Amino acid sequence: MDALKDTIYHRLYATNHPRQTRTQSMQVIAVGISRSATESLQQALHTLGIEHVWHGYDSILPPYCLEEWYKLAVKKYRSKPSESSMADGLKVTREDFDTIIGHCVGISDLPGAAFARELIAAYPEAKVILNTRSDMPAWHSSFASTIGTFDKDPKNWDWCKSWFWYVGECANKQYVILADRLISAELFWARQYMSRTQLPGFFAGSFASNGVWVYQEHIAMVRGLGLPRERLLEWQAADGWEPLCEFLDKPVPTDLSFPKGNPTTEWAQRVGATMREHNGRALRNMAVFSALLSVCISWLVYVAVWKA
Repeated sequence: MDALKDTIYHRLYATNHPRQTRTQSMQVIAVGISRSATESLQQALHTLGIEHVWHGYDSILPPYCLEEWYKLAVKKYRSKPSESSMADGLKVTREDFDTIIGHCVGISDLPGAAFARELIAAYPEAKVILNTRSDMPAWHSSFASTIGTFDKDPKNWDWCKSWFWYVGECANKQYVILADRLISAELFWARQYMSRTQLPGFFAGSFASNGVWVYQEHIAMVRGLGLPRERLLEWQAADGWEPLCEFLDKPVPTDLSFPKGNPTTEWAQRVGATMREHNGRALRNMAVFSALLSVCISWLVYVAVWKA
C-alpha cells in the first residue's frame, strides 16, 4: 500500500530535481544533529576552501531536493535490503547519495546525522566530524523551536493548498503543462519528508518524546563505529578553529572569528519567509480558483434554469 501511495505522490508532486553526479571526492561528513553548530561549521569549512558543503537549507532552495531525500528516507526506514545494499546491510548507497549531493564535497545538518552510518560507509575517503553540544536542555529547546516544529504532522490545509500553488505560475505557460504544475510539490514534500518520514524515523517516532536519548545514542553510535583518530574529530563550536584546522590539515585563519550562523530567530525568519511564499501563493490561487468555479457553476445553473 505504501508503495502505491508513493507512486501516486511522485507522479502528482514530481519536482524533477536534476540528477547530480560526483565531480569531486567527498572530503568532510559532519554527522552532528541539527542545532549543533551545523551552519557555523559549514561556513567555517567554506572559509577553509572546502566548498560546497551541503546543508539543510539547500533542500528548500532551487533546485528543490526534498523529494529526493524522501526517497532515501523511505529506502532507509521502510525497505528491505536488496542486492544493491552494502555488505553490512546498509540500504542507502554512494550512488543514491551522489544523485543529490554529487556536486558537493561535504555534508552537514539533519541528513548528515540521519544517514551518518550510510555516508561514512559510502565515502571512506572522507573525514568525519561529530559536532555536538554539551548543554542538552539548550540543544533540545533550540531544536524544538526550529526543526522540531515539523515533529507533528499538522492536519491543516497544507495538502489542499499544495494543489494550487502553481496556478499563477502556469498562467503564462502553455496549457499542456497545466495539469502537471497545478500543484506545489515543495509544500507537499516539506510535510511528507520532514513531518511524516524523516523526523519520526530518526527520533524513533517523536522528537518531543525521544529527542535527548536519541541525541545521546547517536553520539554513542558514531563513536562505536571505531573510526581511527585521523578520520574522526569530536568537536564543539566553542573549540573554534584550531582543532578543526589541525584535523583537516588547513592553516588557521588569522584575525577571523569563528562563524556564528543560524541562530533560532534567523532560522525562523529564513524558513518562515520560504513557507509564507508557498502558502501565500497557494491561498491566492485557491481564492481565484474558487471564484472562477463559482462563476462557472452560477452560469451553468442560470443556463439550466433559463432553458427550462
